[in-house]
Amino acid sequence: MFRKNLIKSFDTFVFDLDGTFWWYPSLVKGAREIYEKLVNFSKRVIFVSNFTYLDRDGIVKTFRKNGIFVEKEQIITSSYIAARLLKNKMVFPIGRGLEDELRKNGVKISKSENSDVVVVGHDTNFNYNKATIALKILLRENSEFYTTAYGKLWIFKSEIVPGTGVITAGLEYCSGKKAIMLGKPSEFMLKEVKKAVKGKVIYFGDENKADIKFANKAGFFSVFVKGGVDKKIDRNSRPKMVLNSLSELLNYL
Repeated sequence: MFRKNLIKSFDTFVFDLDGTFWWYPSLVKGAREIYEKLVNFSKRVIFVSNFTYLDRDGIVKTFRKNGIFVEKEQIITSSYIAARLLKNKMVFPIGRGLEDELRKNGVKISKSENSDVVVVGHDTNFNYNKATIALKILLRENSEFYTTAYGKLWIFKSEIVPGTGVITAGLEYCSGKKAIMLGKPSEFMLKEVKKAVKGKVIYFGDENKADIKFANKAGFFSVFVKGGVDKKIDRNSRPKMVLNSLSELLNYL
């Protein structure tokens, strides 16, 4: 009963997407019921993710296909962080979802080496030509290099595929430049998330570094959800609570 009262005492509930709230494009068990209960309790619900395969409008559509009616303002992605940061730059984006988010937020896009900024998002159509253009830009002395994620793996339609990190790491190796991280657990993401939450905040995620350490750094009550990307808890991450699956949260609501 203590934990039930504890969970209900929070004002804002923040959920990671991949491995926590969904395995794109399907929700995890219990996700819809959890969302509906939280809305009925008048809780603020925010989704924070390094997922860049779709822009925020695409994420909203995916949620609604699964029976969850969210607004774009409830979603903070690393693509959105990129759009906020690079408003006045000419950008070469890697990844359709990232590109769509940048365009919708007024960022100038270049499809050639006529750019001084490279931003990496998740791109299932990444190829040698894109790598070559990005490398030419990055080899310039004053060019800028950003990435939305360093993820190793991604579950795409029930298959394990390489994460965004495979593109980022390859370009770092070839160019000799280190990408600036925009997604979790960066300060850029932290600043934006803190503006979106209110009151007491509880955060649910499946990755030790990108989620739990991020939540602890923000001063949120951190919950590690097993069964996602990280199967074990890093002894240095120290979540405040552990769930075997997100559906267990229903026991406390």
